[in-house]
Amino acid sequence: MQVPFLNSLRFKVGSGYIVLVAINLAVTAWAIYNFARLTLALDTILTDNFPNVVAVETMAHTVERQDHALTSIMNGDSANGMKEFEGAKEAFYQVFDEANKAPGVSDRSAEKKELTEEGMILADIHSTYEGYLMVSDSLMLFASNGQYKKAKEYYGNIVRPFSQRLSENCFWLVEENQKAMLQVSQETKRTSDEAIIAVLIAALVATALSVVTIIQFTKHIIEPAEKLTETVHQIGRGRLDLKIDINTNDEVAELSREFNKMTERLRQYEELNIEKIVSEKQKSETIVQSISDAIIVCDPSLNIQLINRSAEELFQIRENDVVGKRVHDCGIDGRILEIFASPVLAPSLSEPYLLFKFNGRSIYLRPRVTEIPSLHGGRGGIVLVLQDVTQYKELDKLKSDFMAAVSHEFRTPLTSINMSVDILRQGLLGPVTHEQDELLQSSKQDCERLTKLVRELLQLAKLESDKIEWREERLDVRAIIEATVRPLHLPFKEKGVDLILRIEDHLPNLLGDEQQLSWVISNLVNNALRYTDAGGRVEIRARCEDQSILLEVSDTGRGIAPEYLDKIFDKFVQVKQSLDTTPGSVGLGLTIAKKIVEMYGGRIWVNSTLNKGSTFALRLPLPQHELA
Repeated sequence: MQVPFLNSLRFKVGSGYIVLVAINLAVTAWAIYNFARLTLALDTILTDNFPNVVAVETMAHTVERQDHALTSIMNGDSANGMKEFEGAKEAFYQVFDEANKAPGVSDRSAEKKELTEEGMILADIHSTYEGYLMVSDSLMLFASNGQYKKAKEYYGNIVRPFSQRLSENCFWLVEENQKAMLQVSQETKRTSDEAIIAVLIAALVATALSVVTIIQFTKHIIEPAEKLTETVHQIGRGRLDLKIDINTNDEVAELSREFNKMTERLRQYEELNIEKIVSEKQKSETIVQSISDAIIVCDPSLNIQLINRSAEELFQIRENDVVGKRVHDCGIDGRILEIFASPVLAPSLSEPYLLFKFNGRSIYLRPRVTEIPSLHGGRGGIVLVLQDVTQYKELDKLKSDFMAAVSHEFRTPLTSINMSVDILRQGLLGPVTHEQDELLQSSKQDCERLTKLVRELLQLAKLESDKIEWREERLDVRAIIEATVRPLHLPFKEKGVDLILRIEDHLPNLLGDEQQLSWVISNLVNNALRYTDAGGRVEIRARCEDQSILLEVSDTGRGIAPEYLDKIFDKFVQVKQSLDTTPGSVGLGLTIAKKIVEMYGGRIWVNSTLNKGSTFALRLPLPQHELA
């Protein structure tokens, strides 16, 4: 809607400026008028009185010059005296004419001029001067006849009174003009005071009018804008129920009406969104509650926001008692707290499963952590799901038990077959042909392969069932490594791969089973040799670090593809090419090595770059007496 021009902000602002400009112009005109009055008074002094004073003083000075000329004549210097007298006479008449024509004298009529005191004085000066000239002529006549003494007496008795009368009239006229100048000066001061007061009053009135104008301007423009701004701020903070009430009919009012429409639409949209959010929240809570796995939802500060019924039963807590509290203050299992405390929120547990006792039976739970993304980036929350994998664990145990039983049953027939093959190859039961010997040799290799497989399966079954016998011996790490790799020097030399040992001096002793630790080292070194081509290098490093022994086996072989790095320690996983031959290997070596290391409370991992090499590292904690 178009705002009428007379109600628009432009008209209001322009009107305010016009009023202020009019006030300033009025004050300026009033000041100019008063200063003009003051200028006029000063001009009166300069044009009317001051020239008269100068002319009268000049006439008095001229008479003195003539007296001086008469003195020179009486002293015998007639030529110079006469010349000076005539020059003074001309100057006197010239000045007298200027004084007679001065403003205030020449502008009056003849009748009024004779009646004025100033005109009468000038007339008396003129007549006295005429008499002065007459007696001066008589004096000069006496002097020209050489009657100097008589001339001096005549000067003192006759001429001198005339000159004195002229001087007195001149000085009296000067005094009259000075009085007039003083009177004009007083009038000028009075005019100046009046002008100052008038300008000051005008300035005060202008200031008052300006203040009134500004107040009205603020009332009609600024206050509605400020009210609009404050209401908009409150609306921005969520007060969508507010409305802007503006009583004007300008652009601010139009903007307020548009804001009210927008606020109403936002309020309706928010109500709709709230209904959707509440509905979605109820759906999410219902879904979470219906999930059989235990679920804990926390905010970025690890305050519990939601737990489902399975988590309540597992940890023996109630949702209403723990919601809003930190997960560390709710009596939850310490292993769960370790998962939440991890900076990367990835379970760093020795086992991928957590064992719990629930309703008199053992259950296995696999923790899965997911971050809730934030709209502004970063972490908006954390969701922990404890997936129940008990049935899979039991199935895995059944499988392991079955494999252990089958492997145990395989040992006796394999031993018998192996012995029979050895007897036949030795010819104890009669000679064998070349073809028969090749068949027996192949059977021997297969027996050895099966024997190795059965041995590894039995060892893995013992490790998983905790039925293996552990010996605790003080182990010299350097001696174990050197003894383990000693039989491997020949295979390394035959393949053309360098074997390098970098073992730190004075390593602390470990507490464990020498045979098991030697088996782990041998398996890692054999794998490095198997996957390193001729000209490559295998390096074994051992050092003390962070209250533990860190042992690394590094090679320059083909490396491991990234997709296998997380699976390399799983059962029956082998990373090999189609042309690789590894008799007796089914991918259990690294699994067994991991089990052995973890039995000692250690950790094993791998870092690898494809076609550049791999580094298998294991960390074994030192016993307490070694730390002391």
